[in-house]
Amino acid sequence: MIKKIAIIGAGFSAGILNYFLKEEVDFYEKSRGIGGRCSTRKVDDVGLFDHGLQYIQNPDHEFKNILHDHSIWQGDFKIFQDDRIQNDISKKERIIHVGGNNLLVKNLFKDANIFANKELKNIEKKSDYLHLIFNDNTEEDYKTVIVTVPFQQAYNLTKEYTEHYFSKFNYSMQPNLTLMVAFNKSLNLNLSAISFENDDVLGFAANENTKKKVLINKNLELWTIQSSLKYALKNIQEYRINKKNLIDEMLKNFLTKLKIEIKKENINYSDMHGWLYAYNLNSDVPNCYWDNDLRLGICGDWFSGSSAQNAFLNAKLLASRL
Repeated sequence: MIKKIAIIGAGFSAGILNYFLKEEVDFYEKSRGIGGRCSTRKVDDVGLFDHGLQYIQNPDHEFKNILHDHSIWQGDFKIFQDDRIQNDISKKERIIHVGGNNLLVKNLFKDANIFANKELKNIEKKSDYLHLIFNDNTEEDYKTVIVTVPFQQAYNLTKEYTEHYFSKFNYSMQPNLTLMVAFNKSLNLNLSAISFENDDVLGFAANENTKKKVLINKNLELWTIQSSLKYALKNIQEYRINKKNLIDEMLKNFLTKLKIEIKKENINYSDMHGWLYAYNLNSDVPNCYWDNDLRLGICGDWFSGSSAQNAFLNAKLLASRL
């Protein structure tokens, strides 16, 4: 049986497509759950870490309405530059979810038909439909297929049909290393988050307790610390085998720069996640790809930047072209 629409991936772009298409759609996600890079890790007896998307910055009115259930991250935001802490004077509205940012995406998939742990291996063009082959050797046929995964994965799946198109533009996604750490002693920083400017190791650090004021473990202080691009490029390929050393190095840099004294016994939990395809720095490119004859579409935040707002705009545009 030839079905109508398949969407590959279940992140922000796919959720926005689900909202605008208003049709029966099948979603295929290679991991075990919804969210993509808008990911929240739950650690038993520790708490929640937004180890993917930290917040949505300055979303437009329509995007905020679609999100429905969300909050504004209030607090004191700082910048670390020239070896000192400075006030962040930018006028950012930071949208979060107090139950973990993963819910910002999950709420877009209510009642959706989602197939998890289902990785697409190949797309074959037939006479008037697209034939999908998955890694578990199952197969499905669809009139329309939309791919919403990061650039390199989307390109690998579709290059037989899209290589000429993508060769015109400079698409490349950058990595990130994210440290999650819980202390059984307060750091007494009295801030919500801090951005590190031009640092060799650190990029951004968020005090999770200032987001999840209801769900927090009151005996612990949780921090999510993201690396600089320079540090991620240097270490992403072998971060799994070097994880302990990288955790120690990032944590030492964080504590030293902010002049914090913490003993090893004050670290209740630590772990690291590597994002090979975290974001795209190039925004001077088209917003989505659509081949009306083939009925093949591709979209994602990476088409025109790296923000959730990009994902919203690009998915909305692609939905209008269908």
